[in-house]
Order: sequence, then C-alpha cells, then structure tokens
Amino acid sequence: MTTVLVWTAYGIALVLVARLSRGRDVLLPGKVSVLIQALAYVATYVSAVALVGFAGLCYNWGLQMVMVAAGNMWLGTWFVYRFLAWPTRLWQRKLRAKTPARMLSAATGSPALKVYLGFLSSILLVVYASAVFKGAAIMLSGTLPISQNAALWALVGLVALSVSWGGLRGVLYTEALQGGIMVLGAISLLVVTLRAIGGPIEGINALAALPPTPQVNNGFTALSSGEGGLFILSLVMVTSVGVWAQPHLVQRHFALKSSRESRRIAPFAMLAIGIVVGGTYFAGGFSRLILGPEAGHVDGIIPLLVNRLLPEAGAQLFSLAIISASLSTASALMHIVAAGFGHDVLNRHLEGREWQVTVALCAVASGIFATKNLQIIAIICTTSWTIIAAAILAPYLGLLVIGDRIGKSAVWASSLGGLASAIAWYAAGYRPTSMGILHTAAPGILGSLHPFFVSIPLSLLIIAVMTAPEWMGARELNVNRKS
Repeated sequence: MTTVLVWTAYGIALVLVARLSRGRDVLLPGKVSVLIQALAYVATYVSAVALVGFAGLCYNWGLQMVMVAAGNMWLGTWFVYRFLAWPTRLWQRKLRAKTPARMLSAATGSPALKVYLGFLSSILLVVYASAVFKGAAIMLSGTLPISQNAALWALVGLVALSVSWGGLRGVLYTEALQGGIMVLGAISLLVVTLRAIGGPIEGINALAALPPTPQVNNGFTALSSGEGGLFILSLVMVTSVGVWAQPHLVQRHFALKSSRESRRIAPFAMLAIGIVVGGTYFAGGFSRLILGPEAGHVDGIIPLLVNRLLPEAGAQLFSLAIISASLSTASALMHIVAAGFGHDVLNRHLEGREWQVTVALCAVASGIFATKNLQIIAIICTTSWTIIAAAILAPYLGLLVIGDRIGKSAVWASSLGGLASAIAWYAAGYRPTSMGILHTAAPGILGSLHPFFVSIPLSLLIIAVMTAPEWMGARELNVNRKS
C-alpha cells in the first residue's frame, strides 16, 4: 500500500506542477530560471533508453561505454551551450518561430520545408517515444503488481495529461523535478555498486582480470578493436552530436534570455548529466562482477542489479529515477510531436481543446507502437536519432553559421541527401540492420560503419558546396571593408 501511495503521489505531483506552471502559449515558455533549464535539458536528453538500454549494454561492453557518457557531457552539453544554444535563440526570436521546423522554413523562405520537417520529426519521434514508454513500463511493472501493458497505458495517460495542461513551460518544470530525482537515483545505485565490489579501484582491477570476449577483444576496461570499437564510437557520435538537431532539445534553447544565461546553464547541466549517465554506466559496467557472465538480456540488467543491491526504499528511489527519465523525455517528445504535427504540418494554431486532442492522439500512437515493438530499446533510439540528424543537422548548422543566406536549394538538397543516404545505408550497407532487410551488407569493416558516419558527412558536404559562393562573397566583402 505504501508503494502504491508513493507512485500515486508522484503522478499527482507531476500533473499539479504542470498545471500550476503552465504558460499562456503552449509552444513557447515563459520566464524560467537557470537551474530549471539545466535540469530540464538533462531530463529531456536522458531517458530510460539510456538508463535501462545503454546502461544494460555496459554489462556486455564494460567501461568503454563510459566514453558515451563523456561525449554526452562535452559534445552533447558543453558544446551545445557554448556554441549552438544562444545563436539558436537569436534566430528563433528574429524569425518569430515557435518550432525548430518553422525556424528553418522561415529562414529559407520555403513553406514546404516546415511541412516536410514537421512530418518527418513527428513520425520518427513517435517511434522514439514508444521506446521511452516501453522502457518505463518495464521498470514500473517490476515495481508495482500490474502488467506491463497496464503500466504502459497509465504512463501514456499521465504524460498526455501533463503536456496538454502545462504546455512547454509546464513541461520544463516537471522535467526539472524529474531531473532532480534522476540525480538522486543514479547516486544511490553507484554507491551500492561500488560498495558491493569493494570500491572503484578494486572493481577496475577485477574487470581488467576478466578474459576478453569476441565483442570485447581488448578486455572490459579498454576500447575494443575493429567492429567493437567502431560500435562504441558510433554510440558516442549519435548520442552526443546527433542530439544537436533533435527538435525536442533544440526547442529548449527558446527559453534563453541572454548569452550569459547560456554559459551559466552549462556547468549545472554537465554536472547533472555526468552523475546521471556516467554514474549509471559505471554501475552497469561493474554489473558483470556482481551478476556473473550469464545474467540475461541487456534490457533486464539494470532492474536485476537494482533488485539485488538496493533495499526497498532505494529500489523505489531508482525506479522513480527511471520513470522520471522516461516521462521527462516522453513529455518533451509528445510536446514537440503535437506541435510539429499541428503547427507545422496542419498549419493550425493549436490552443485549448484542439491542443489537448492532438497531444492525446500522439501519445496513444506512441503507446500502440510500443505494444507492437519487439526490438531492444537502445537500437530504436539510435535509429530514430540518426535519421532525424541526417535530415536536420546540416541545415540547422548552416543556418547558425551562414544565416538566412543559406538558400532554399542548399537546405533541401542537404536534407534529402542526408535522409536518403541514412535510409539506404541502414537497408543495404550497415550489417546489423541490412542483413535483416535486404540480406546484404558492405564488405569487411565497412559493414560496421554506422549510417551516421555516412549521412552526416554527405549532407554537410552538399551544403558546403552549394553555399560556397555565399562564403566567398562574404569573404570578399570583409576584405573590401578592411581595405
């Protein structure tokens, strides 16, 4: 009964926070403090896909997975707030855009672009949200005496209610609350794990003494050679650079008031994400010493570790952290999906009942997909993020670097080129997926080359070549001014 009351109070608290902190415009935030923005960014960034899926992968790959956490801190957080966040806010304010897709569309003078980007993002983020909901449902059904499907639909309803009532400002405040819970949960798991293995030095020595496997051919404390190492590096790039253009994270920058505020957010966000992701990945890496070599499927590693090491109160806290990670990301996803579908695709100003119905439909679509999906949640994450990054990252960076001189043709060519190459490489080149689709793959080590490394360079090359005249013209203008 105590457990049920705790979770009921948690759900009520989220809805109340969303309701009380809502803004007038459901697509734009009001005044939000630095700490709230930092925790909201981390909570949006990190989901159960990371804390259950990727932390479970640490069981198979060892401490080399901590490279992913380092990438999330420096590339996915510090670099973003140092170089991307404030320029994004300036362009959003200048173009009066309420969504990232509309910002790019207004900059290039192409109304069709917002429909294309809004539709593409909505579809792919619904898929990603289904993975987030599934990860949360797995954890909740292991905590409460309910089925996985019942847990799934309870979470879908809770997210739909908080997003439809709170808008973006409400989402930011609920995410900040959830981010704080995630920090506490990660600390609790890391502490009991280090205690169980005798401390970090003893744990590292014990992992180093384990024999290498075909996957981890340099042992559990070093980067693997060949395909294994390439897999880890691809996770670093997809989860640390691919996030630069994820619409639900780009929209977080719309709340900034100054470049100084952006610089102040960075250290808080880096600390929080280092604790949440780095701490959980460390615990996942050491889990092989506690659970043994045959612990089961990677999606079950972290729940098994939690149940074995943490007392009842600690297990409840970490379960709250996992659910918080999922619901915070799911809230951001449902908000941007509803905004993209209604504001960008349908070109409607969603308010009141229309906004609530749109959010509910998007949440139900994610829930239905989650009940049908049988792939592991980490693969869904990287696939969705890669395709979105392939279509949006180059145009987005082009806008920040070149400005509205970037041109409609360059944006369309780079976006479609990146999207087509990513899908083609998933289908015919990248061995983990292409063997199940077209039963073929690129030869040798090329078959392990992630689509991110094919699509992003290609889309960047396209936009660089097509905007070269703009670069040369700007350079000549600066030379003439100086002379």
